Amino acid sequence: MVATYLVPVRTALILFPLLVLAVMLPAAFVSYRRRGRAGGWQTVVFYTFLFYLLAIATQTVLPLPTDPGYCAAHSYASSPQLRPFYFVEVVSQRARGHWSPGALLHNPAVWTTALNVVMLAPLGFYVRYAQRMRLVPAALIGFGVSLFFELTQLTGLWFVYPCPYRLFSVDDLLLNTAGVVVGWLLAGPLGRLLPSAEPEHDSRYAAKVTFTRRLFALATDLLGFAALLGFLFGLLTLFGEDLRHRDAPVAILAVVWFVVLPAVTGSTPGKRAMLLRVARRGGRRAGPVALLVRNGVLFSPLWLTWLLLDLDRWDPARHPAQLLLPVALVASVFVVGVWTPLAVLLDDEHRAPYERLTRTVNIAIVPPNEAAPAPAAEPTHVEEVLKGR
Repeated sequence: MVATYLVPVRTALILFPLLVLAVMLPAAFVSYRRRGRAGGWQTVVFYTFLFYLLAIATQTVLPLPTDPGYCAAHSYASSPQLRPFYFVEVVSQRARGHWSPGALLHNPAVWTTALNVVMLAPLGFYVRYAQRMRLVPAALIGFGVSLFFELTQLTGLWFVYPCPYRLFSVDDLLLNTAGVVVGWLLAGPLGRLLPSAEPEHDSRYAAKVTFTRRLFALATDLLGFAALLGFLFGLLTLFGEDLRHRDAPVAILAVVWFVVLPAVTGSTPGKRAMLLRVARRGGRRAGPVALLVRNGVLFSPLWLTWLLLDLDRWDPARHPAQLLLPVALVASVFVVGVWTPLAVLLDDEHRAPYERLTRTVNIAIVPPNEAAPAPAAEPTHVEEVLKGR
């Protein structure tokens, strides 16, 4: 029985990194706006809860039937169990009159009952600790989550299978909801031992331009630009255009995204999402030439690889100039992949080589109402006299 419960956990451990990659940028986007930073205890709580949700979801649907004739050979789950507290009778039947602690520990019905309670207890803990939710709404949410899981089982994974392969049970609804209540009650005393989970905004962090923040902005720009290219190529294919001559539209979109937009607004879409802008050292907005050089160096591994793959024929014997491409690519990978992270992390000014070259810098966008208050002005001589000093 233990092995059956471990299969979903192992599956959740495998899927969790993929889920993190899917939600990491949206979570960072929300976090920078709510708290002025990404990371900290609130982020630990969020990703822990995310793994928990994935684990209970896999626990609900796994293991999946692999036998094509499963529905004809198994009928135990075909009729839902609608008798409340039937689990008491099942525990009594399995106990066979043996109620000692050792006998209860070896009773599988006891374990099944306990696991149904424990399964949603973390949900009750989270909604009170992190969301400050009251008991009745928390219990209703727990009941709704449990009902969704039970309907998933009753419908054969929402009609993926022609029959239910897990039993719908009213007792599971009752025990899961009881687990939410237990978790909610435990969140009171245990929550006082943990750091606060409330997302308070801290302007000290909001004004910092960290390596992680820059990395999130870069990843957002790359994903957004790739999605835009995919949309463009899809339209061109739909209207029967030849994609062999795609270099021009890619270059135009790249210039608009990484040069024109930040020259006009101060930020690329990715930097705007992470509340960053590019400026000159004195605070002035960077011009198009500086932005073109800056982003040309930053994305040089990508466009050099593009040029290398776009060669019609690789023949360095007849065209020695072609050797410049791989040499430049290696140099660009060193500058962007090695030198830049080391400079940002270890240099006192945290400036990448392309920033020193173009005299540009990333600046955090801090809303005026969240900036640190200015120090109070010294009172004038007249004010001192009026106050009796």
